[in-house]
Formats: sequence, C-alpha cells, structure tokens
Amino acid sequence: MAPIARRLLAAVAITGTAALVLSGCADFSSGGSSTSTDSARTTVTAALVGEPSTLDPVFDTNLPTLNVFQNVFDQLTTIDADGAVQPGLATKWTHDEALTTWTFTLRSDAKFSDDSPVTADDVVYTYETAMKNPESNLGGYMTAIKSLEATDDTTVVFHLKAAYAPFDRQVTLVSILPKAIYEAEGAKAFGQKPVGSGPYEVVKWTHGDSITLKRNPDYWGDKGKYENVVLQFVPDETTRANSVQSGDIDVALLGPASVSTISSSDAAEVVDTKSNRVIYTGFNAKAEWLDDPDFRKAVSLAIDRKAISENLMSGTTEPASQLIASVTQGYDASIEPTEQDVTEAKRLVAASGYDGSTITLSYPTTTLPQIQQLAQSVQQYLEKVGIAVKLDGQEFSAFSANWFAAKFAGLYLYAFAPSALDADLPLEMLLKTGGQGYVSDPQIDALLSDELAESDETARDKDIADISKIVAAKTYYAPLVADTYTYGVTKGLDWTPRPNGMILFN
Repeated sequence: MAPIARRLLAAVAITGTAALVLSGCADFSSGGSSTSTDSARTTVTAALVGEPSTLDPVFDTNLPTLNVFQNVFDQLTTIDADGAVQPGLATKWTHDEALTTWTFTLRSDAKFSDDSPVTADDVVYTYETAMKNPESNLGGYMTAIKSLEATDDTTVVFHLKAAYAPFDRQVTLVSILPKAIYEAEGAKAFGQKPVGSGPYEVVKWTHGDSITLKRNPDYWGDKGKYENVVLQFVPDETTRANSVQSGDIDVALLGPASVSTISSSDAAEVVDTKSNRVIYTGFNAKAEWLDDPDFRKAVSLAIDRKAISENLMSGTTEPASQLIASVTQGYDASIEPTEQDVTEAKRLVAASGYDGSTITLSYPTTTLPQIQQLAQSVQQYLEKVGIAVKLDGQEFSAFSANWFAAKFAGLYLYAFAPSALDADLPLEMLLKTGGQGYVSDPQIDALLSDELAESDETARDKDIADISKIVAAKTYYAPLVADTYTYGVTKGLDWTPRPNGMILFN
C-alpha cells in the first residue's frame, strides 16, 4: 500500500486556513506519537470530517457517523477492502428465484457489549423500528421490504415488495440494535451512548470534540487492533493535515491542497484508494429553463471537467462520465465524460429563448472538496455562455434537508457515495419517479425495475449502463469529477483505506 503523492483527494471538507485547537487528547497521548512502534501502540486517533448528530443508527446516515457505526455495531453483511460482500452477523444467506424472499442465518456467538446475545428478534426490531418511523433516514434504505420475520433465534426471513438483486449489499447499511436496551432507554438516550455488538464500544462522547471507543474483548470476529480509538471531529482540511504532521492525529482524510505537504513529511505518509464518490451538478428539472433538456445540456457543456480535475483538484481527480464511480457495481467504462463545448453551449442557450433570469446554484459550505472554489468555477463557466448564476451556500445540515426534500430552486452541487458500492441506491434516489431528484422518466423507471430483477450480473450491468446513457442523453444530471480517497497516515500504522470511505480498525 504505497503512498501515491501525485493522486490527490477530492476530500469531504473545504480547504481552509483557520487553525483548530484540538482538545481532549491529553488522556490519549500515546495515540499521536509518530515515534512509537505500531505493535506498542494502545491508542489511535482518527479524524472525522464532521460530528454526528446522534449515535442512533436509525436517524443519522452521513459518512462521519457511519464511520462510528461500522466500528461499534454489526450488520448482517459487510463490504471488504476490495469492495466484495462478506459475512457479518449472517454466516450465510439465500434467496428464491424471484429475488423477493431472502433468508439470513445468523452466527450464534455474537453478543452485544453488555454480554446479551444478538438474536433474530434484534434484527427484526431494528428494521421494523426504522421502517415505521417517518423521521428515520435509515428507513430510506428499506423501501423494498414488505415484511420480515424471525423464524428462530438465528434465522431472519425478508419478504420484499419486488425483486431486489443487491439486497445482500443493501443490508450492509443497517446496524443492528439491541432490542431490550433500545426499548428501555429510548432513542434519545441510546443515541448518546449506544450499545452495539461490534469490535469497539463507545466510552465517551465529548460534544464538539471527539468520540472515544475502547476495544470489545468479546467480539466474535477480528478483534480491534488498538485498545482505544479516538475519533476527533476536524472539519477543516488544513487542520487535519497539520494534525497528522504534528502527530496529534494518526489517520486523516486529506484535501487536494494538503497532499504535497504530507508527502514530504517525516512523520506521516500519503495513502490512497479509488473512491465510491462522484461530485455532480444537479438540476431542479421542474424549474423554468431547467425543464428544457437542451438548456440543461448547455449547462453541462459549459463546464470544463478537465480543468476542474487538473487545476482546482491539483490534477488528480478524474472527470466523471456518470453518477457512479468506477469501483461501484454497474459502472460502464465505455461512457465518456462530457467535454466542454462553449460554442454549442451558447447556441443552445440562445435557442432556448433564455431571458437572462438569474438561476440559483446551491451547495453545502462544508463536506465537499474545494467547494467554494468549485461553486465559483461553475458560476464562471455558466456566465461565459450567457447564463446568470447566483451562488447560494448553505450550512450542511440545511442543505442535506433540502436535498432529501427536493427543495432546491435551480442548480445544486452535491455528491453521492454509495457505501454498498452498488449503483442501485444512487440511481433509485436520484432518478426514480418520486425520489430525491427531479426526474420522472418511465424508461428509467422500467430499467430500474429490470436491473433489480436480474440475478445475472452481466445483464444487470447492461440495464444500469442503459440508465446512465439516458441520463447523459437527457442531461438529468451533469457528473463532474470522481474522487480518490486520500489520507495522511502516521508512518508505520497498520491501517488500510476502503473504497467506501470507512475508517475501520479491526
């Protein structure tokens, strides 16, 4: 796993210059020492790009929180470092020919950190709790489920509304709750100090600073490599890089501007992997002007993806051709990224009858790489072809809420990174009629149904590729760049990055 300095990250935070004083590390001084050997290390400190809103898996599904959940909870299946599905709580699973009935057999030796066994009733309770609560973000991953049942202590049977080929990947997103504890404590209390069955357990959540985990000695699987894990909240990418250099943090996601600095460091190295994330321009396709496919095409043609990748992202992110990255099931390498064509963009704008009305471009002010600069670049590209753009930076939680509710006035910048490494989730949410996007296309809806019913991967990949081609032809979205996850890591640390962005320590 050699460092690759020339491949920089499209990180999940903007570049900033303000310093953030990292507090709460005094009790864990051994975690940041770059001189200690990894075998002697008892504590490792990793940076999260944001702070969870809750540690209740039912309600928070953002990447920083998933990094906590994947260390503290178990899921029925898991994604390995190569992106393949592997057993988790379930040792095996089968489905019927119609792909509508899935049976998972649970291991009998899994226990929650309070020493109570994990049973099929806990699995059923977790799914039903999320499915029944209208405020549950996790419930959005369960729309295919009609019902489920525990046929005995170690068997769970899911009955789906329709065929769902990647269901074994979808369940990797659902962390299993202890029914008795969750019912006794309630969601609010549980979300402050949860109990899971994973390789680590939560010791303390210092709000505004960090979450401290300790190794679960009774974990059924591979034990945690380190006795303690401190997950420090560091949204600013410059601060993350400085903290890796100083030894205060051992693992940190880097931004494009920070990689060269870490590459020349004596204390840390650069480690990267292709990521599952694509940054895109979205359209409210029901808004004036943006309801015209040719006008949307003009927007896409106006943007220079190569310049964004080579200059803004320091020459290492790749122009994106579709809404899914190359590590994701369903990616079609034959689809080429849209190349800038200013002349054609101007022609399409003029032909549309566009009257110069200002179009709003919304974006989250944190969590995406170089996001302020990216928004400004897109604004400038569009203005060069005659489209007036007003920038609308929004605090991330407000932006996320508007995205889920499909409430953007015009254009917006965002990203999708499916943790299950399968195309269905982003395509369903962004393209299916009634989803989080602004698309209603019967042909896409039909193909989405077809790909879910395909047990043959080749046939399924073709359906997904056909969807991506329709998106390109009608410019329902304008994919911009595909990320690389690049980290600064203390030299000698035993840790491997994953294409789904999970920071795991077992």
